[in-house]
This record gives sequence, C-alpha cells and structure tokens, in this order.
Amino acid sequence: MSPLTILILSFAMFIIGLLIVVVRRQLLFVLMGIEVMLNGVALAAVEAGQHWGNPTGQIITIFLMIAAGCELSVVLMLAMLSYKHLKTTRIDQLNQLSNTLISKGEL
Repeated sequence: MSPLTILILSFAMFIIGLLIVVVRRQLLFVLMGIEVMLNGVALAAVEAGQHWGNPTGQIITIFLMIAAGCELSVVLMLAMLSYKHLKTTRIDQLNQLSNTLISKGEL
C-alpha cells in the first residue's frame, strides 16, 4: 500500500472517531470514539516511521497504547460510578454524579 492510502485511512479513522464523540452522548460510545481516534493517530505514526525508515513511529504508538489504557480505566470507573449512583451513563448527567457523591460524603 502506498503511504498516501494509509494516511487517508488513518485520517478517515480519526474523523469517524471524532464524529462518534460529537454525536453520541453515552459514555461508552464516547470511549469507543476516542479509541478509534487514537488508533487512527497510531496508524499514521507507524506509517510515518515506516516511510522514513525510523522506529520512532512504533515508539510513539507504544506510548499511545499506554495512554489509551490509562484513559480506558478512568472512563470505565466513571461509567461504573455513574450507573451505580444515577442509573444512567449519559454524559449530560455526569455533573449530577459529582453533586450526588459530595452530598453522600464519598468525595
């Protein structure tokens, strides 16, 4: 595959992920959108490294995977707390979660 084709594919992945984040209001769909965006960036980094014969793209991808894992654990914890206390995972109602936890003395 040509580098341009792979970069177009990674750009399309990023745009699809961005649309998911903007359009959907459920926490888990936003998480999936962010993961698709990060995969698009990782694909572009690997292709750039491959194109220039430099392993920096693979190293950046490893750090992106680490960041994605950390982000995943935080968002899943927020989703669990949101569903436990509010019985919903809508992003619009997450400010109610902090008010609920403060009033119960859990924060």
